[in-house]
Amino acid sequence: MAKPRRVARVPADPLIGWGETGAQASRPEGTPGAPPVARAAKARPRKQLEKVRIFAGVPWAQIEPVLARCPLQTLPAGTILLRPGEQNDAIHVLLAGLLHIRLESADSPDFIAIEPGGCIGELSIIDGKPASAYVAAAEDCEIMRIHADTFWDELIPLAGVARNMLKVLSNRMRLNNDLIVKRLADRLKLEHLTREFQTASGIQASMLPSHFPLFPDRAEVDLHAMMRAAREVGGDFYDAFFISPSKLFVAIGDVSGKGVPAALFMARSMTLMRMEALRDRPPHEILARVNDALCVDNDAGMFVTVFCGVLDTDTGLFAYSNGGHNPPLCDAAAEGYAYMRPPRGLVLGFSEGAPFGAAELRLRPGNSILLYTDGVTEAANAGEEMYSDERLVHCLRTLDGAASAREVVAAVCADVEKFVAGAEPSDDITVLALTYRGYRDASPHPQAAAAPVR
Repeated sequence: MAKPRRVARVPADPLIGWGETGAQASRPEGTPGAPPVARAAKARPRKQLEKVRIFAGVPWAQIEPVLARCPLQTLPAGTILLRPGEQNDAIHVLLAGLLHIRLESADSPDFIAIEPGGCIGELSIIDGKPASAYVAAAEDCEIMRIHADTFWDELIPLAGVARNMLKVLSNRMRLNNDLIVKRLADRLKLEHLTREFQTASGIQASMLPSHFPLFPDRAEVDLHAMMRAAREVGGDFYDAFFISPSKLFVAIGDVSGKGVPAALFMARSMTLMRMEALRDRPPHEILARVNDALCVDNDAGMFVTVFCGVLDTDTGLFAYSNGGHNPPLCDAAAEGYAYMRPPRGLVLGFSEGAPFGAAELRLRPGNSILLYTDGVTEAANAGEEMYSDERLVHCLRTLDGAASAREVVAAVCADVEKFVAGAEPSDDITVLALTYRGYRDASPHPQAAAAPVR
């Protein structure tokens, strides 16, 4: 008895059809250039095709001779079958696998899933227009390609095919409408959230002193500040106001976290600090009272680092305290700007009853102090290298000794921006410069001492 001859599936253009063609059909499987093994034309995958919705209820004997001539195509997972703008002249029937239809892009998170028995491309052969969406194989797929002429001339006249096609189109339109409605709702929600963030950003900005120069009628001081949030709203803040005719309160802070929670905790911290400062308390007592208040009902475990001080404009005495914040810099040392050594203290909101140390520094006319948040020294470039404490000192020491507070802030911000070279900011950046211009009585005072650079 003769050994049955193997029937091979033969490529037809980029598609794969069924049939035999001479040497290719008889070439043994596994040899170079051998086509995939396939069933004979008359042995169509009937069980798969009977699940196709456009053929539901149509006698198999009527459609089998037509489908036997339609090529099959194998799509590996990730393959894009159709793209918007591409001409399409066939209905693609999914026999196995899973297809995704995406409207906006090939990797859009919103998609319509086509399972075995479904089809795509029917709109193109109806209106003759190019494909309007991305169609990609979500997993390995097997597809039957029915050319438009074959569909119109041989399949649509069969009883039930036209009705089934209308059902498929109706269902597809409903899915498209649901997807469009969802996208519209998401877009409206996003626009609403964007407006809320913009409003919150405006409210947060209004809490910070922003009309510079801040004290145009006070020749004793020159002060300027800047806060740049990494997101729409941030957790950094600064403050400056007179608590009496001769006492200027200044503060800078950095709340843990980002976004709306940090902004809310920042607003609470600023409000408490202003209340305590206006009671004319020394800086270390201000921090202690604000810390105790922030610890109450702080279930989220948020905290804030704060440096604050009070400058006596009559004497140049600057009293200050620190709650876990970056040490400021002062240019009172002989070598120029150097880091101050504030007493150590815990961050605020972490431990109720925590103590905070007190320190003093006497400024001479022309001395300046720079306050900043770690968004400055920890700003990173594309190579993930940080700006660093040393670069900040170098930047300040290159400035003209007569530079105004505004010029100092601008120079620091410009240097940081140049360093990061357009890299995405990972943290809020806040800088405050205070220059003491002179005493009211103009009496001499000893030069202030500052610690060397760390």
